[in-house]
Amino acid sequence: MANRERENVLKIYLSDDEQYILEQKVNVSGMKSKSAFLRRQILYGFVYEVSYT
Repeated sequence: MANRERENVLKIYLSDDEQYILEQKVNVSGMKSKSAFLRRQILYGFVYEVSYT
């Protein structure tokens, strides 16, 4: 294996719909890889919890 800065591996399972959405968002973002996109989301993204009650 190459001498990598990031040594931790993350493996996730996605449905076909989730995979399609991820690919579309990566394409729109202009980022070069899914890994780069997901890292940016982890570091700078926001998660909102909306209550519809």
